[in-house]
Amino acid sequence: MTSCFRVFPADIRHFLKALIPVLVPPTDQLPLEGIAEKILSDADRLIFEFPKLFRWGLVWGMRFFNWLPFLFGFGLITFVNLSAESQKKYVDGWAQSKIIVKREFFKTLKAFVLLVYFSDKRVWDYIGYDPEPHMQERIKLREDILKRTS
Repeated sequence: MTSCFRVFPADIRHFLKALIPVLVPPTDQLPLEGIAEKILSDADRLIFEFPKLFRWGLVWGMRFFNWLPFLFGFGLITFVNLSAESQKKYVDGWAQSKIIVKREFFKTLKAFVLLVYFSDKRVWDYIGYDPEPHMQERIKLREDILKRTS
């Protein structure tokens, strides 16, 4: 891995592909096949916006998350190779951990995945989100504020 990566390394991309269905279960109306690739490309774009130290910490945290199931009784196997049920149990263990560092890292990881997931326009259509009225309201509010201050 280079010191200034532009995309996630292959092992992290593979890990994120395995994590996405656990955090965002697919529905019949919104399959995740194409969305997973979009999430990965958006994640590549977003990770480069973070400070370098945060980027490295997130990448290494994901690697540890992927490599550590053996510490929690799942055997010598990585997260990506666990069964779907075991993946869910492992994720729940991190989410409900009494160790604050584990719990907070998992919150960061989940927020990162969900941020990228909910930025996909197909998800917007699925949940009925239309940003246009909100954007128009914000533009009008900004113009009103600028008129009052000038």
